[in-house]
Order: sequence, then structure tokens, then C-alpha cells
Amino acid sequence: MLAGQGFQELQLPSKQGISKQNSVTKIHHKMKVNQNTSILFWLFKAKTSADGKSPIYCRITIEGKRAQFSTGKRIAPEQWDTKLGMAKGKSEETISINKELNKIIADLQRTYDRLEALQQRVTAEILKKSYQGTGPENKMLSEAWQEYNNILLERVNAKEPTMNQDTQERFIVTAGKVMAFLKNKYNAKDKAVRDLQDCFGDDFLHYLTTHDQLSKNTAMKHIKNTKQMLRWATKQGYTKINPLGDFKCTYKDPKRPRLELHELMKMYRTPMPVQRLEEVKDVYIFGCFTGYAYMDLYKLEPENVMHWIDGTKWLIKNRNKGNHTKSNVPLMEIPLSIIEKYKDHPYCVAYNKLLPVNSNQRFNSYIKEVAALCGINKELTTHTARHTFATTILIESGCSLSTTGEMLGHESERTTKIYAKITDVRVAKDIKDVRSNLDERIRKMRSFAG
Repeated sequence: MLAGQGFQELQLPSKQGISKQNSVTKIHHKMKVNQNTSILFWLFKAKTSADGKSPIYCRITIEGKRAQFSTGKRIAPEQWDTKLGMAKGKSEETISINKELNKIIADLQRTYDRLEALQQRVTAEILKKSYQGTGPENKMLSEAWQEYNNILLERVNAKEPTMNQDTQERFIVTAGKVMAFLKNKYNAKDKAVRDLQDCFGDDFLHYLTTHDQLSKNTAMKHIKNTKQMLRWATKQGYTKINPLGDFKCTYKDPKRPRLELHELMKMYRTPMPVQRLEEVKDVYIFGCFTGYAYMDLYKLEPENVMHWIDGTKWLIKNRNKGNHTKSNVPLMEIPLSIIEKYKDHPYCVAYNKLLPVNSNQRFNSYIKEVAALCGINKELTTHTARHTFATTILIESGCSLSTTGEMLGHESERTTKIYAKITDVRVAKDIKDVRSNLDERIRKMRSFAG
């Protein structure tokens, strides 16, 4: 195909340098026994332009496989030395072209050495793409984040989703914080994944907790998300080692507010001055007696109320989380009365909803008004209801940790321990049972001895 077009084959140069003859000569490099690598420059005469100049192409051959690209240089055929594969003459143009060809050879050598250092099998196509900056080891951090977030979005939109949209959107937020960190730390808009150093985790944590003023736990969640993305990026060949691989995400156990039983009943009995607050109060109390998170409450329908195997009414539903674990909860007297209260509510009827649930933002705003009207000095959110259910309703009433986790829809007991705390009330109740059982055992032993 290249007959008559003129090209010169050059062996890939060794690290010792390039010997020169009139700027370019044959360059030999002893490769591995099972790998023959060469470079050649040739004129693509079929693409000769109107000005009579032809483009100079570079071809890489490794183990008989080829890849080629344009050098971006053009020259008239009569100025090209076919035997040496170089521009001939001493004009400024030919000297410039020959310098560029030598630079290409040197850059290819450096690229090849870098790929070998990454323990990658080097093919002609990989070497070409890496040299041009399109190989996987040249992947920029912003590109890696975009690819990974697209994968997470596919999981959200799958027929059987394995991730919910809220979680996926949190990864998008994390990506934005990583890019803002690069700008702040390095004054750079982007950075190759392979260029991230071992200090990346510590530096990113410092940025999040000082510049963004995030709590340590929130900062750790962003680092955990980034660590997960970089684990994937490492498997894709974007970097040899995950710079966050050895970074340990540690969390401080926060004091999570919940309502004690007397506070919950006080709220239940306190009338609200306006309908919007009455509805929010009832939905919050319903959450305290069922443990459902905001999105699960929002999606509840009348069809979720069913008779359970014990003959009582339960809420039967899969959680809105990506794993869609079941979260079946018994309906006690108070939540049943709330369902009855809103069964003919215009919103519930029109949209087939069990309860009139506001947007999350409005809900969290209104519940603070409700707390103030009830004289409760605690920072309440949609999620504090879930903690109230776990500890106040279940654990303090003697429910086991495993059953509590089942009703919360948890797959891990470790997660349940975050919600369900052993309180003084539960300890006192357990000790009372211990005393009673111990007294009974002693009484029986005395009776037997007598």
C-alpha cells in the first residue's frame, strides 16, 4: 500500500539516547526477545494538497500489529529523503521538521517506558493513544467521574434498580467538590487520575473540613464516594494504584436527636393552628411509629396496608433504597387513626396516596414550627422520626436488635446499631427482668432444698 510513497523504518530508541546523522539516522533499540517494536515516517502522497505538499505520517509496529497517525507536518515530495525518512536540505523548514520527528521518537520512548512502568502490555494502538493523550492511563479526573456517574445513573434507571436517585445525586455532588478542591489546591481545572498522590486523601479531607466547613462525618462520606470511584478507575486501567486505597474513613458517632415517649405523646395531643402544620405533625408522628424514611412515606399507597399473618394490619413495602429490601411494619393504634383521618383527603384521593406528604424541604421547615409550638427544643427532621421509631418505640419496649433491623429494612446489624441505641430506660427494664428471673430461680432452689 505504501509502495512508492517513501518511508524510513526506525527502531524505537533506547534510553541511552538517539544517535544523529544530518538530524535523523537509523536508531536501534534492543527490545524484549518476544517483542519487535519499530517506528517509521512516510509521506502519504495520496493526500497531497493543492500546494503540492504531502502529510508526514508516523507508523508504530509492535509484534506485527500496526497503528499510525499524522505528525501534523507537511512537505513537498522532492524535499523528502525516502532512504533516511527525513526532510533533506538545510532550510529553516526542513530543520524544523526533522527536529519535530526526533521529538516524536523521544516522546514515544518516554510513553512506552511509562506504560511498562504501569505493568501494562504495550500494543501499537495503546502506545499511539497514550502518546496522543487518549489512552486509559491519560484519563482525566473529570472524565472518570463523568463515566462513573453515568454508570450509577444506569443502575438507577435499570428495570430492577440497584441504586436510588438520591444516592446517585450525592456522587455528583462529591465529583463537584473534588474538582473544586483541585482548583483550590493546585490552581488546576483538572488532573490525570494517575497523577493523584498518596496525600490526596489527607489534603481533600483538610479542604472539606476547613474550606467547605463540613463536619468530619460529612467529609468522610465524600471521601468514601471518591474512594469507590477510584477503585473502579483502577480496574479500568486509569491508574496503577488507588491513591485512596490505604485511606481509612473513620466516623465520629454523632448524637442523633429523637423524641422520648412523653415528647412524642405531647406532640400527638397538641393541636396545630393551621392545616399545613397539622398535616406535617401527623405525618411526622406516623414516621415515628413506622420508621419509614421520607421517600418511603411519600410513596405509601392505601394498597400497602394489608392484613398480616397475625390478623392485624401492617404496612407491607419494599424500601426506596437501591437494594429494595423489605420493610414490613405493624400498624399500631395511633398510626391507624392517622390513616383513617386522611383517607378522604383531596390530595390522597387524587394521587392515590396514604398520607398528604409535603416536599422534603417544606417538611423539614414545617416540622421545626411544629416542635416550637409543642415546646420541644430539639432539631427535628424527617430522619429523626426514624431514630425515634428504632429507639423509643422498639428498643425501649423490649424489641430485639435483629427484629428492629428487619422492620427498618436493614441488611446489616451494624447499620441498625446506628439507629437503635440502648438507653437507660431499656437498661432499667432489662435489669428489672433480670431481678425478677433471678428471684424466681432462687425461690425455686430454696423450695427444692426444703
